Amino acid sequence: MAVNFHSPEGLFDTSHHLCRLYNAYYIPSGHDMSVSPLALFPQHGFPTLVLVDLNIPHPTSDPTRFLSIYDQFISSPYFDRTSAQFFSLLNTPGVSTRFPFTTNHHPAVLDLCFTNYALLAYFSTWNPLLAQTGSDQTTLIVVLSTPLLKPPPWAHNCKYTDWDYICLLPEMTLAAPLALPTPIQTRLLLF
Repeated sequence: MAVNFHSPEGLFDTSHHLCRLYNAYYIPSGHDMSVSPLALFPQHGFPTLVLVDLNIPHPTSDPTRFLSIYDQFISSPYFDRTSAQFFSLLNTPGVSTRFPFTTNHHPAVLDLCFTNYALLAYFSTWNPLLAQTGSDQTTLIVVLSTPLLKPPPWAHNCKYTDWDYICLLPEMTLAAPLALPTPIQTRLLLF
């Protein structure tokens, strides 16, 4: 299923007037794919977000999980397609999105979120909401924001540094010399 969002003024103050959201659920059934990688990760020049419950593990999303050859065979076409179409995984690798109700299964990373290069600059955070939903899977929160509203990453900016002022700082911050301890204080410190 795909939903288009139109913005006459442009999405996030850009020239993109369209953003598409794909939502899919993969049902493993032998070797047949219920949702093909080609349909799920198309090549678009406009911002695209893909939310998918793949129900298949992959080392990119769940690096600590042991994968069978079957799991690798089933999941590889999807992750190969994401790489070929320049989609990025927004999930934090290894953070579980499924917490089964039974003890014979363990938590897993099955709900995935991908974005293409046109939307990646607007990605802010991805977080699973661990509140009870009545399901064995968590609600995922994806926050998008305009790059103009995000603070820039911290970095050195030598070009605009006032080096004359910085050189004066040691002289301005010198404190009075500390008094040396008396022999009585020295003996007390040793015990």
